[in-house]
Amino acid sequence: MKASRLLILGGAITMLPFAAALAQSPSPAPDTQPQQQQQGTTFESLDTNGDDKISKEEAAASQSVSAQFSRYDQNGDGYIDRAEVASTNHPSEPNPQ
Repeated sequence: MKASRLLILGGAITMLPFAAALAQSPSPAPDTQPQQQQQGTTFESLDTNGDDKISKEEAAASQSVSAQFSRYDQNGDGYIDRAEVASTNHPSEPNPQ
């Protein structure tokens, strides 16, 4: 019985360095979460005040939209509305004559 206790104690002591190594393993990179969130950015999620347009302040919540704000704001009024988003994302093709 004493021998089995010593064997168990010896095994536990042998496993301690492995437990310490596992405890020190790096956690997932913290910057991967915002990228996943940005992929799902919708007009509704950016239009926080519900006025059916996105201001520069609201666009700042998405790095990609903020970086392209002037491209989407086609009329230069400082806001992006749904029509501007649609025409920027799906430009009309010229009609063949």
